[in-house]
Amino acid sequence: MNNKRRVLIYVISAVLSVLFLAYVLINLDWNILRDAFSDIHWGWLGMAFLAYLVNIFLRAMRFRYLIYSRRVKWLELVPVSALHNILMYLMPAKTGDVTYVFIAKNRLDVSLSEGTATLLAARFYDFSVVAFFLATLLPFSKNEMPDWIFRSAVIFCLVILAGAISVLAFLKFSKIAAKSSVQELAPENSLLKLFSRIRTAWDKFILGLREIREHGAHSKVALLTAGIWLCIYSNFYFAAQSMRLPITFYHIAIISIVMIPLTLLPLQGFANIGTHEVGWTSVLVAFNYPYETALAIAAGSHFVLLLSVLLAGGLAFFGARFISKETINDNIKNI
Repeated sequence: MNNKRRVLIYVISAVLSVLFLAYVLINLDWNILRDAFSDIHWGWLGMAFLAYLVNIFLRAMRFRYLIYSRRVKWLELVPVSALHNILMYLMPAKTGDVTYVFIAKNRLDVSLSEGTATLLAARFYDFSVVAFFLATLLPFSKNEMPDWIFRSAVIFCLVILAGAISVLAFLKFSKIAAKSSVQELAPENSLLKLFSRIRTAWDKFILGLREIREHGAHSKVALLTAGIWLCIYSNFYFAAQSMRLPITFYHIAIISIVMIPLTLLPLQGFANIGTHEVGWTSVLVAFNYPYETALAIAAGSHFVLLLSVLLAGGLAFFGARFISKETINDNIKNI
């Protein structure tokens, strides 16, 4: 992404953030939110922060298994995971997600190619596990789910799971390809350039998955990814419980799945302002929550999520760095 396009995205995102925030502030029923925060349950709120902190630790552990060029200590990856998590959440249009590649390069000396491969592999597991969770829930919830959500969920599961099976089959039966001729041609045509970038991303993605399979880490990464998403669901659920807002764990899972395509939109606000409220309110209203209550739950959960990202991320980042320095100092003293 060139600088001009990045600046344009940030400017539009800032405008959207202001507009969405203004809409929420004008339409929010402040009585519901005031009652929720005035009688907040600190135990549930602490559980929400803890769930997000565990999520950061699990992401660090997952990257430990995804990085294939050398063995990286888990504690070295915690600051990388924490900083990546903060930037991924605060920056718009998934531009923050790409920062992992450069953070891993600067802090861990992981090549840009390997960083890209491991990031794409992580997203592969994210989509696969989310689709698996949803497919598990659907048979037990068809009757209480609006038809349009059920049909959309079924299509999402079929597409993602079919894609995951196809990729795994490709890994098993295909041979390691030679360097792509598309890359060697360095085409000037814009369409060919786009095709070349897609092919390059695909090659890096497959390379990362091959390395994971050779190290026998598929099941470990899948289990860690399941833990990551359970922590995400728990953070939202505990946040709602802390404000005594009526919502079920099952609805949280559905909302989190609906949020995935919304956060992939090329234009959105900073810190998911707007997309969070739209996704949460739409699903809750579809489940017959009153609009005022749905918007209050969306706004309240967004506030707690923002605090979780900053507090848990900051604690993990500085805590891991402090422990690492203490360990180094102790090793020096023992020499």
